[in-house]
Amino acid sequence: MIFEKPVAELIKTRSSWRKYLTGDLSPQLKENISQWISQQNTGPLQSRVRFQLIEKGISGKNDRVKLGTYGFISGARYFIAGALKPGDGCFEDYGYLLEKIILFLTDLELGTCWLGGTFKKEDFARPLKLGQNEIIPAVTPVGRPSARRGLKDRLIRKSVGSKNRKPWEELFFTGDFSQPFDREQAAAYRLPLEMVRLGPSASNKQPWRILYRDGLFHFFLARTKNHDKMFKDVDIQRMDIGIAMCHFELTAREAYLAGGWKSHEIRDLPGDFEYRVSWVPSK
Repeated sequence: MIFEKPVAELIKTRSSWRKYLTGDLSPQLKENISQWISQQNTGPLQSRVRFQLIEKGISGKNDRVKLGTYGFISGARYFIAGALKPGDGCFEDYGYLLEKIILFLTDLELGTCWLGGTFKKEDFARPLKLGQNEIIPAVTPVGRPSARRGLKDRLIRKSVGSKNRKPWEELFFTGDFSQPFDREQAAAYRLPLEMVRLGPSASNKQPWRILYRDGLFHFFLARTKNHDKMFKDVDIQRMDIGIAMCHFELTAREAYLAGGWKSHEIRDLPGDFEYRVSWVPSK
C-alpha cells in the first residue's frame, strides 16, 4: 500500500472542493507534500512531468502571482501544477500522475479539485519556470476544505451531475462492444473496474470504455463531440483516460494483481471508440 488508507476508500472519499479555509499549511506538511510529488515524475507511458507545490502570492523576489481561477475557487492559498512537453501518451501520463497525487492528498484529509480549463496558465508559468514547448495541462488547489460548500460549488456540482456515474454495462465489455462484461466474470478485477467507474472526469463525461478480450483489458476513449475544442493545446479527455488508468492500476496492485501497460494493435472493431492502451496481467 502506498497510502495509509486503501485506494478504494480514497477514491470513494475524494470529492472536488472549490471553497477552502484560508489558513496556512504547516511547514512540515508542505515539505512532505513537496517531497512526495517530486517523486511522481514519470508516467506509465514514460512521459516526464515536473510537479510543484505553489503558494499563492509567492513566486520569487518581489513578485506576486494571482493564480486566478475565474472565480471558481475561493480561499485556496496552495496549488499543485505540473509541466511537461507534448508527446505520445503525455496527457494520459499527466492525468495518471495528478490523480495519484490527488489521492495522496485525500489520504492526508486535504481538499482538491481538478482544474483543466478554468485557470490562468500564465499565473503558473513563472513559479514553474515553464520551459520552451512545455505546457501545464491541469492544476489542483490543495488545502483544508470549508465545512460547507459555497453556492457556486453546489451549482457546478449539480450542473455536471458530479454524484452520477454511468452504469457498469455502458462502460465495460467483453469480446466486442455489443457484449457487457459481467461482474461475476470480472472476478478479481471487479473492484479495479468499479473504481474506474467512480473516477472523476471533465464535465463528468466518463469517456473511458474498457474491452476485455484474450485476457487483456483494452482502454478506449469515447470522445464527446466538440469537447476538445474547448481546451487549447490540451487533450483533456485523454487526461481522463489517465485518471482511469490510475484508479485501475493502483486498485489492482493493492489486490496483488500484477501487470503492466502496453500498446496493442486492435483490429476488427468498429471505429466509434479510440484505442489508447492495454493492461496486460502478469502470468
